[in-house]
Amino acid sequence: MIIDKNESLAKASKELMLKEPFYGMFLIMLNKMWDKRVPTAGVGLNGINYHLYINEEFWGKLSPNHKIGLLKHELLHIGFFHLTDFGNMTNATVANIAKDLEINQYIEKDYLPEGGMTLDLFPELNLQ
Repeated sequence: MIIDKNESLAKASKELMLKEPFYGMFLIMLNKMWDKRVPTAGVGLNGINYHLYINEEFWGKLSPNHKIGLLKHELLHIGFFHLTDFGNMTNATVANIAKDLEINQYIEKDYLPEGGMTLDLFPELNLQ
């Protein structure tokens, strides 16, 4: 049985909303768009609206749990104001790593895909 990308996104969205209803308010307000120019996924501002951009090929390779984790990851960027608090950041790469490290602490390990930013990748920082 082949599941359409939109059905797959709707299913993962529903699973996240049932598992953690708080994220539903962020998820509902997002304009969701498939975009091959984005290597994985991301959120962005368009005026006062938020957009979720997902690479369809990347999405198709994720497990059901990783799809839920991806949605939560992107929603946490919105919830932690990561799209609007970049004014004092001098190094965009370091800022992006720091933001990913921050939010991935709120996602269960089983929901993070391999290669996701976690504190254990930076043991020299001695972060708790």
